[in-house]
Amino acid sequence: MKVRHIIAVAALLAWGTAIGEDGVKWDNLSRDQKQVLNLYTDGWDQLEPERQRQLSVGAERWTRMSEPQRRDAQNRFKHWRNLTAEQRDTIRERHAEYREMSPTDQRRIKDNFRRYQQMPPDRRKQLRERFRDLSPEQRKHLRDRMTDRRPKPAATRD
Repeated sequence: MKVRHIIAVAALLAWGTAIGEDGVKWDNLSRDQKQVLNLYTDGWDQLEPERQRQLSVGAERWTRMSEPQRRDAQNRFKHWRNLTAEQRDTIRERHAEYREMSPTDQRRIKDNFRRYQQMPPDRRKQLRERFRDLSPEQRKHLRDRMTDRRPKPAATRD
């Protein structure tokens, strides 16, 4: 794992010399990156520098993926493209909220999601349906409660 991290950092540092205020030069891309980005050959110089950087980093990640990882990425991208603009905005907002959370809350969310994935399909379906039936206020309250680190009041019996 450390080796991958070191390679990734070294690659980013090497790209840093190829990325200037003018963006990433087509000639500075690797052969594999150029192959992945071949649709951009003619219009590369017209892209914004930040877009060039994003595409070059994405192409590099793509070249390091295995076939199953590529299939998964293609499926996620296909799903993303089929979302409405409103759904995408909601996902972006939720991701920004997640990035602002403490590491403890992020870990709690990951653990909850992992437990959810391990549930039988019928139980997951039941939970999704219950969540869909909640009002927006109830959903927000539930989300807030799930990331709140304060102890929850014990349920009282009558």
